Parts: sequence; C-alpha cells; structure tokens
Amino acid sequence: MRFIFFLFISSFGYSQSFFGVKYLDNIIDTTLVAGPENARYSDVWGFGFNAHKYAVLGSTMGSHFIKIENNKLEEIDFKPGAFTGLTVQHRDYKKYKNYIYAVCDEGNSTLQIFDISYLPDSVHKIYDSNTLFTICHNIFIDTVKAKLYACGPDNSGLKVYDLLNPQLPTLVHDVNFIPYVHDCYVRNDTAFLNAGFDGLEVYYFGDAIPKQLGVLDFYPEQGYNHSGWLSKDGSLYCFIDETIGKKIKLCELNEGLENIAISELFGTEDAIDFVPHNINIIKGFAIVSYYNQGFRIFDLLKRPVEEIAFFDTFPIKTNYKLNGAWGVSVFEDKELILISDRQYGLFLFSFPFTAFRNLESGLVVNTPFINTQSLILFNADKMDDFTFSIYNISGQMVYQETTFSAWINIPLDLVSGVYVFNIKNTEGESVQAGKFIVQ
Repeated sequence: MRFIFFLFISSFGYSQSFFGVKYLDNIIDTTLVAGPENARYSDVWGFGFNAHKYAVLGSTMGSHFIKIENNKLEEIDFKPGAFTGLTVQHRDYKKYKNYIYAVCDEGNSTLQIFDISYLPDSVHKIYDSNTLFTICHNIFIDTVKAKLYACGPDNSGLKVYDLLNPQLPTLVHDVNFIPYVHDCYVRNDTAFLNAGFDGLEVYYFGDAIPKQLGVLDFYPEQGYNHSGWLSKDGSLYCFIDETIGKKIKLCELNEGLENIAISELFGTEDAIDFVPHNINIIKGFAIVSYYNQGFRIFDLLKRPVEEIAFFDTFPIKTNYKLNGAWGVSVFEDKELILISDRQYGLFLFSFPFTAFRNLESGLVVNTPFINTQSLILFNADKMDDFTFSIYNISGQMVYQETTFSAWINIPLDLVSGVYVFNIKNTEGESVQAGKFIVQ
C-alpha cells in the first residue's frame, strides 16, 4: 500500500519548485555576517536529548542550537566560534553522549566541545583548544567504538581520537599515508574515507595498525570524492563527487569491501549542470543536499534509481554552482529532515519513509477514517500538480486541495457518512477516484 500526506505551500513563496515533501519551517538570521555569494550558513546536525529534538547549525559566526518542537524551529542558544567572520565557510558537528563536538575549517580555529546536559535551558562550552588541531574539515563519531575521526586536520590526512574521556579526546591513529581525507563515514571501526581526487579508501581501525579493506581510486564520472553514507543494513553505500556534472555513485556491497564497485550512477534530470554535496540514507532512500538544486530524495531500491521528491531551497539562478543546500540530517523515528542552506538558513521537512516502504502492490488508497493521520497515495507524475476533492453523498464539496505531491494527508474531521473523492491532474483528467466511509 502506498501512502501520502498533505503538502502545503509555505510563505517562502516557491510556487512549484517542490514536489513530494512537506515543508514545515525555516529559520534564518539575516543579521549574521555574510561571506562571498551572501553565504552565512554551513552544516547541520540533528540530535535527540531527553526525549526532545534539537539541531546545531554552523554559521560564519559560530554554532546555533535550535529546538525542534511541534514541527517548528526555535534558536535557544548560540556559541561563537573561536574564529569568526565572512571567510568562515565550513563548520561541522557530531554528537556523542551528552556532548556536541564542533570544528571549523578556516582561520585560527579550535576543537570545541559543548555539554548539552542543560538543554533546553542552555548549552555549556567545556573545551575550546587548538592543542589537537587548529582547522578541520569534517568529523565523524563511531559511537559504538567511542572514536572521533577528524578529517583533514590542519590540511593533513586523518586523525582518530579515543573518547573514553569525552571531554578530552586522546589520539590513537595519525593517518599520514593518505595525503588528505575530506570526509568519512565510520561504523564499528570500518571507515569509508572520501579522499578527494585520490578516490575512496576503506580501512579498518580496530587494530593497532589500520588495515585497508577496499579501494576505489578509478571509477566512472570521477571527480573530487567528497562524502558518503552507508545504509543501516550495510548493503548500500553512496558517495558524492563534489564536481559539476558528476552524478552520485551507488555501491552494492554484497560482494564484500575488497570488491567494492559502482553499480549505478544517479542524479537530477539536469545533473550535468549542477553539483551534489552531502547525503544520508534512510530505509533505502537517499536524501541529498544538491547545492543550487536544493534537496532531493531518490529511491535506491528502484532500478534505475528514481528521484521521487524535491524542494528547491535556493530558488534563484547563479553562475556559481556551490550555493544553496549544504547539509542534511534526518530523524528517522520522526520522519523529519533538516536541510541547511548556505544563504537561506535551516529548513525542516517531513517525508513518510515508513509508509513508502510498507506498500502493498495494487492498493492505492487506504482511508478507513478521515483524520489528521489519513494518508492517501495516487498515481502521479512529479512534473504535474493535482486537485483533490471530497464530496458528501449529496454531491456537495466538503474539501478541496491542490498539491504538488503524489500523496495527501487530509487535515479535517468529517461527520459520519459515505464520501466520494476525486483526484484530477492539470488537464482535468481523473487519475484516481473512489468512495470511503467515516464511522
């Protein structure tokens, strides 16, 4: 069974530059110092603490801590960076236990550690030092093994730190046999290292000496190997080359890491003119921040891989192709998506991952009751928009909605009775119709 939820057009004023996702909120501070291309923001990381949802968002000036409640974004604390100003283009964050770790890749920076134990009231900075490194491009934390991976520290390869004492990371590996590691994804000591123009390296860091498990240093549409993500079951790995015109690479890992290879390339319809940036994989969906094209959702279980939803967070056209959607973070349990946009701040979206993965072939509509949880899916072309209408048994219209999505969540209560629904495309043709009963 396929399902859908109600999609509304926000006050952001995007017309039809979105499809298939529900916009919830956006937060932006235009008083922040803006760098080249009017960019203020960089990466975002969402995290849970004490049954609440939060995000930490990087800007030219520091770290913004944001509470997510009732599908709204509210900044509740701010911590300035050790280095600030218009030249700051990149901050990165990860969480371990009750700590947020923050790095910056410009200027006289530091590793900062924030204690979030006092949320939602405040965040406390407990560490701010360049003893371990000054600049760092990205970090990743293997929470199971309590290790922090610092990518490109002081423009070197990779450093791995033990977090046995979370307030004082201890160096366990100094990787200098790879010239530079731009980003990484790590699980149970197995690290997928995005090594720029040197390609992809896979290493095991559970022993005293790191062991190479696989390498992909020559592949189709190769560019600057930037970032990647591993699916929860470990069967799929996707990585991005941050190079204009290069598509995203899908690797199926059923033949082992020693035989890692690309099984498919995928991207937007006009990928040749644009650049992907960061990626997350949830339930076989790839959620991608695609710079000037905003954020995109691809179904990795389809062959070929199919784009099924998008929202253009950066609605203007520029010759510079590294504007727009930068970071992506997902709350799988709440089906919420955070997207940071360099110019337009932080966005919050919703997408029904679970419903899409619980589809029953041939059954299109499931509406035993009409309420705020009613999800209806219909056959749709993502380039079209639809009018959804509900009539009572006397033929009177009781609800109508235009949507740029292949699903609708009907946000109303109806009195008991029999109703008829009809979904029409822009040509006035009925794409789905039927009856349902409200009891």
